Amino acid sequence: MASDPMTSFVNLSALLTGINAANLAPPLSPSTVPQQYFDTAQKNGGATFTQLLSIYDNAVAQGLSGAQIAAQVFQDNGADVCYLARSIMLAWYLGSWYDPKVLQAYNSPTPPPGPPPSVVISMDAYTQGWAWNVAQAHPMGYSNYTFGYWANNPPSLADFTGATS
Repeated sequence: MASDPMTSFVNLSALLTGINAANLAPPLSPSTVPQQYFDTAQKNGGATFTQLLSIYDNAVAQGLSGAQIAAQVFQDNGADVCYLARSIMLAWYLGSWYDPKVLQAYNSPTPPPGPPPSVVISMDAYTQGWAWNVAQAHPMGYSNYTFGYWANNPPSLADFTGATS
């Protein structure tokens, strides 16, 4: 079992997003965004959040592969667990919280019109959303790059995500 719920959350998030855990939550980072995602998922997920982390910890303890863990999360433990995991993925990528029940409604044969509503978790969560890194871009009006960065090719995607493939 993981040493604490935050470690389990980050490691599960790495599995869900495909982004290296050390990149999601660097040990010496001043950013509070990973904690914000944890707090948001815990607050909105309630008992399902605890169940999701338990599923992950038990699967790791059994030595299951990433694909087997994903099957347990997305197929074997019900819609509540599945859609909470999807909400966590979206939080890391977009910096916004999508209610799991709303996501489930959008996956129905007759989804509601328009995009699913969401709430931006925080300004930092929005600017640090992983969609920007994966796109090798930055949000409008915000960049931590220096003037003239656009004259050079962007770093490789692996530099952003820590993924090896």
